[in-house]
Amino acid sequence: MSSSRLLLLLQGMASLNYSSLPTSLRSASFHTSKSSIKSRNFEFNGIDDAVDCFNWMVHMHPPLSTLEFNRLFGSIVKMNHYSAVISLAKSMELFGIKHNIYTFGILMNCLCCLRRVDFGFSLLGKILKLGLQPNIVTLTILIKGLCAEGKVAHAMRFFDEMVDNGYRPNVVTYTTMINSFCKIGYTHVAVQLLNKMENRGCKPNVVAYSTVIDGLCKDMQFDKAFDLYLKMIDQGVTPDVVTYSSLIQGACNSGQWNEATRLWNEMIASKITPNVITFSIIVDMFCKEGKILEAECVVEKMIESVVDPDMVTYNALMDGYCLVGQIDKALELFDSIAKKGFRFNVISYNTLINGCCKIKHIEKAMELFSDMNSKGLCANTITYNTLISGLCKVRKVQAAKNLLKEMCARGHTPNLITYSTLLDGLCKQGCLDEALALFKAMQESGLELNIITYSIIINGLTKGGKLNIARDLFSSLSVKGLKPNIKTYNILIDGLCKEGHLSEAYELVRKIEGTDCSPDEGTYNILIRGLLRNDNASSAMQLLREMVDKGFSGDASTAEMVVDLLSNDAYDKSVSNELHMLLLT
Repeated sequence: MSSSRLLLLLQGMASLNYSSLPTSLRSASFHTSKSSIKSRNFEFNGIDDAVDCFNWMVHMHPPLSTLEFNRLFGSIVKMNHYSAVISLAKSMELFGIKHNIYTFGILMNCLCCLRRVDFGFSLLGKILKLGLQPNIVTLTILIKGLCAEGKVAHAMRFFDEMVDNGYRPNVVTYTTMINSFCKIGYTHVAVQLLNKMENRGCKPNVVAYSTVIDGLCKDMQFDKAFDLYLKMIDQGVTPDVVTYSSLIQGACNSGQWNEATRLWNEMIASKITPNVITFSIIVDMFCKEGKILEAECVVEKMIESVVDPDMVTYNALMDGYCLVGQIDKALELFDSIAKKGFRFNVISYNTLINGCCKIKHIEKAMELFSDMNSKGLCANTITYNTLISGLCKVRKVQAAKNLLKEMCARGHTPNLITYSTLLDGLCKQGCLDEALALFKAMQESGLELNIITYSIIINGLTKGGKLNIARDLFSSLSVKGLKPNIKTYNILIDGLCKEGHLSEAYELVRKIEGTDCSPDEGTYNILIRGLLRNDNASSAMQLLREMVDKGFSGDASTAEMVVDLLSNDAYDKSVSNELHMLLLT
């Protein structure tokens, strides 16, 4: 209903008479007597009907009680017409019908829903001036309003003042505060408040416990969440579907798949019906484990339980198919749910585009990208990064560069992953000058380059015959506050070996041993191959013994070199045979 229509109705109240009411409102079942109003549950077809009902009610003789108007306002609130309630309440006063504390509570709730908690506090002042005593429900509404507007610190101060003035917060008050602290990531404060709640004699309910459990799980503190779950049961509070869903998700996030499955089975055994959220979490869990058949069974069970899968469920299943390389099944599912009328989101397309790029099916990925744009869905940075990576993998670096330009033109800001992906593509295609120019631009742009970016350019330089530049960049890492990881070390060691700088490579391996990094299987294989290439079989054998003692083994490339060595008559057969035996070990 428009505001002008509401204003006209309010202005016309003074001249309203019984005969002017709609026929539906003049029926005996609607308003024959005051008692019929009391039995009415105020269900309306729309706001127009509700306002017409109000118009009739204010003209009743004898006047209806404030309670009946509160019931009417409550029905209008359920229709989310908050402004209408405020306007009608003002008119109610003009007709001499006083507000009580419950009317003020309804009005405060409307103001808070309209995100005007400041007006709610003004109303609190009016309550006090009228000599009315605000109750805990009224004050809780204001706390909820403050929290909804993100004013959690203000809400906490008001909460403390309320307690200091003798008010006893109820479970709704505490839960409102607990929920707000969890939402802003202050779960530790929510835990403290939950403990205070218990100490003050207010028993937490399943909502309070579940809210904190969910917050702890989102903070990757599954063990603490599980301890709280055990405490909750010990206190005689029965967990519900929300409790289990939070715990199962928390177990999955922390990689405790077996615990997630156990909680799922426990939930089913407790006769708690999973909802679409719980089912989707389980489907996602099985998919991430590569157990696609189990995921399909859960979807089937979901449908049997008359719980309709949503886009979250289907996105998880499509991702599962992509993870195990069954992109055709993912695309079939995509087509089948499109026919059911589902509206795809960016996650759906990103999932399929990523799956296609992984198997180098770049044409299909670009087709999905075009389809996504035609449907009015805005690609995000993840979409562009995935496609740029896919294009680089199939050596279409120019197309990747064009896509980067398009990305910027559409208002998306490339991030470090975007540039590092393109940098890697340029290096692998041998476009070193262009790669160095991009790397320099990245340095000057203010981006905080990480060790991955440096490893990419160092790798490109060593493979492109620019070992000296690679050395210099490697040496500059400590100045930039970056620590090389074992992959970075291995890149430089490999470059040194290929250029015949075996002593330097060997020294670098020994240097690694004195750092937080330790030589890995790759380090030993790289250096052993370097020694063998330079006809130093005895040193290679010594290093191979060391590698085997550390529990590492030779890779296919090293084994191939040893086989070639065995067929060479120039080598000492005993040395060659020992190398072969060590590799077999």
